Amino acid sequence: MLAGNVAKSLGIGVQTLHYYEREGLIPAPARSESGYRLYSPELVERVQFIRKAQGLGLPLDEVKDVLRLAEQGSSPCGRVQAALADKLREVDERLRELRSFRNELANLIQEASSHGQNGQVCAIVEEAAPLRSVHATTSPLTMRRSRAR
Repeated sequence: MLAGNVAKSLGIGVQTLHYYEREGLIPAPARSESGYRLYSPELVERVQFIRKAQGLGLPLDEVKDVLRLAEQGSSPCGRVQAALADKLREVDERLRELRSFRNELANLIQEASSHGQNGQVCAIVEEAAPLRSVHATTSPLTMRRSRAR
């Protein structure tokens, strides 16, 4: 299959395939006489595995290690299970942070009516106590957005 067809069938960009190749996640595919990359069914399955692993929250470095272990004949499932357990702990911590943040916001909204229209910009923000659930000036919501970039 040509790169464009593979990318389209998997819902990714051709540049993603090239990136996986540059990073050593997939071997360089065979080339046609005119130089086009030709992806074998096995290579397409490997890309599908990479995408599924990413969807489970595994970083590409971890996926690369898992693939390397499999190529060496070792079962990487224990490693994957440990990585997913770590990811679950991260998700649980994130949920705790978000619940706390949500409760603090709900309290702030409830108290907003007592602030009136005073303040240089908005009394709700100016008179709000620092939220305990945030780190410095970054809320859990903006932290997630900045990590995703």
